[in-house]
Amino acid sequence: METLGLYFEDFPVGKSGVSVGKTISLTDIELYNEMAGWPDSTVSGKKAAPAMLVTMISAGLMTRQGFYEGTLMGILGNTWRYKAPVVAGDTLKIKYSVSKASLTKKGDKGIIEFSIKTYNQKNEIVAECEMKAMMRARGNG
Repeated sequence: METLGLYFEDFPVGKSGVSVGKTISLTDIELYNEMAGWPDSTVSGKKAAPAMLVTMISAGLMTRQGFYEGTLMGILGNTWRYKAPVVAGDTLKIKYSVSKASLTKKGDKGIIEFSIKTYNQKNEIVAECEMKAMMRARGNG
């Protein structure tokens, strides 16, 4: 099977990267609130993005890195912490690094632990995540 993504072996501890930016529009927030039945909230007179919208956008920015294509077997868990509000007009980007990597006994897959930080345009951390992902390995498969 040909894949576009990266394999377990392509994620040494310390590997890191930065995503492109995504500007959060008023429409992004309003559509999410409508779909989720979430009440509007404001910060300093600007419409605020719910934490789950920040999570979704951050996860999307991680996916846009392209290394999951055909090699991601599953997300085993993640823990999010929110540090600052996100409002309409903010531009988010993520920075990720591999904090741990371990190959399974069979050698056909491995568990990668990513540290993900979401930043706004002022380079302030607005959210942090620890995520475990199972990735295919080249080894046996």
